[in-house]
Amino acid sequence: GRQAPRGVWMSRVLWGKLLRNACCSADVSTRARDFGPRGIRRYWTGPARLLDGRAHASQWKKEIAESVAKRGEVRPGVPPPGLAAVVVGDRTDSALYVKRKGEAASLAGMRFFHEHLPKDVDQETVLRVLHELNANDDVHGVLLQLPLPSHLDESRLLEAINPRKDVDGLHPNNVGRLAMRGVWRPAFMPCAPLGAMELLRRSGISVRDKSVAVIGDSNVVGMPMSWLLRDAGASAITVVHSQGVNFLKRFAERAKEDGLKNSDSNSDEKPTTKNSLTLEKKRYELLRSVRRADVVISAVGSPGLVRKDWIKPGAVVVDIGINAVPLSVAEKNAAEELADEKRNDAKSNLYSLPGQELFRVVGDVAAEEVSYVASAMTSVPGGAGPMTIAALLSNTYLGASRRDRTS
Repeated sequence: GRQAPRGVWMSRVLWGKLLRNACCSADVSTRARDFGPRGIRRYWTGPARLLDGRAHASQWKKEIAESVAKRGEVRPGVPPPGLAAVVVGDRTDSALYVKRKGEAASLAGMRFFHEHLPKDVDQETVLRVLHELNANDDVHGVLLQLPLPSHLDESRLLEAINPRKDVDGLHPNNVGRLAMRGVWRPAFMPCAPLGAMELLRRSGISVRDKSVAVIGDSNVVGMPMSWLLRDAGASAITVVHSQGVNFLKRFAERAKEDGLKNSDSNSDEKPTTKNSLTLEKKRYELLRSVRRADVVISAVGSPGLVRKDWIKPGAVVVDIGINAVPLSVAEKNAAEELADEKRNDAKSNLYSLPGQELFRVVGDVAAEEVSYVASAMTSVPGGAGPMTIAALLSNTYLGASRRDRTS
């Protein structure tokens, strides 16, 4: 058969490629502390190697852009791949995400359709817009920007998207096929898990015969992540579900309030109450499989939740969590010294949105302390995020190439 275009092969045969992937000897010796943007800051001071999502995403997007250009040469007159985003309301974070997706699509030579609907739009109007995009031959990928206003039925709207245009991979048809083994493969895979797997592959890290812990069980990241890991040959996969995550959050808050240490193995001080002993034991049992994992992937949206005593020495840590944290007084004073153009720089973790104070973006992992335990880890920002957008472009091109074969 014909060879798949560069830049989309990962989307089409992810499971086969990862199963064959041995831990290659890519040049991955550079450490995160050598990557401070323009010398302004460093990601961490520990010896953990940086899994550079920005660099790998840039290369992946370059490959996709080359495939788009080659498609235009081979099939002159055919419309370029088209990506449509349906946005409901005026959430500033959603507007920022969609803007970045649109910019990335344009740079890759794709058309971007932005359907912006008011916050009070009714369900039937959104359904009509989705059906129109399904019928538009110039659109090869459709995404519904989440979250939606509470009066809209998210499940029904996601189900209205044509599964073969569902580039976010959230239609029940695609989710169900991904969960199944065998030949029933999805049209598309969810972008965040796909991007994380591609980041590991391009970084020369194999999960075959490895134990992996996924912290978080969301429909968008946690559960599909576990299925991709299964297909890639991981020997054991543990998913820490929402109940366990919520307990760990409450424990961390209580430890901060009561002065208890977060680590239950490195402290010489013993809890004095029966209730504290019970909580410590429950936490220990809950984290047992996480502490034994060769690869830990977190996607729960809780800043600094994952601590160094969660991580086995030498483990690989992938942080998919994105959290906006207000600046302290000292941080605000330091930020005032930065030029305005550097605050929203792609290499900075300082951001500002209209009507909001300056904030910083952090992940689920306490990166500084974990960097002294992990062998390699992603940064936030600059890790899984750029790879997620590249995966979206890859899925969109895949949709266009499928259309070419059937037209």
